[in-house]
Amino acid sequence: MKKQFFHLWLLFFMGFLLMSYSEEKRLHIIIQPQFSSERVAENTWYVTENNDSIQFSKLRFYLTNFEIEKKDGTRYSIPDSNFLVDVFSEETLQLKFPDVSYAKGDELLFNIGVEKEMNTAGALAGALDPSNGMYWSWQSGYINFKLEGKSPSCASRKNKFQFHIGGYTAPYETTKRVHFILNAPNEPITLPLQIDAFFKNIQLKDEYQIMIPGEKASVIAATLPKLFSVNE
Repeated sequence: MKKQFFHLWLLFFMGFLLMSYSEEKRLHIIIQPQFSSERVAENTWYVTENNDSIQFSKLRFYLTNFEIEKKDGTRYSIPDSNFLVDVFSEETLQLKFPDVSYAKGDELLFNIGVEKEMNTAGALAGALDPSNGMYWSWQSGYINFKLEGKSPSCASRKNKFQFHIGGYTAPYETTKRVHFILNAPNEPITLPLQIDAFFKNIQLKDEYQIMIPGEKASVIAATLPKLFSVNE
């Protein structure tokens, strides 16, 4: 009798563990760059909402300081969660956190850009290594978002546009916090990046180059969270 009871208890316990595991999903994010629902490709022509024909040659940005906030309000800060995403480098579009789990209803938080303290922390390695071409100097800090390409609308040499968005000092900080509720139980999480939205309020014939921190960079930085959404 005791043996039967032990077996029943063991089966119940294993079932509970399996149920708990099914509710806790490992965090795996796939970034999906899009232009009007079309997958973005290098040196391919697109047309903006303002009827500017454009091609992209470079699009890189930082996603950093990831956190999971549980439904009870507790937060888990994911260590070393600094990523440099290059939309034309497939491997950088997949962010994997093998030791991080989440449950339905938890919240995902992260930065577009680099924390203020990291801009003056000295020589860093990995994604934050200055050799990656995303760092100006300790005075100006990191380029949080870099977008380059060409358009016949630009009156620049070779019709190039360059938007290097960065800056960490008040009142023109450009790092922005993003958060999403994680509702669906299946993984991976697809994170669409709607690049066409970047040009919604930009007339390339008038504005085609931002290369330093300041008010213009700050205004554009405020629109960056709107480029992201989440599909689960």
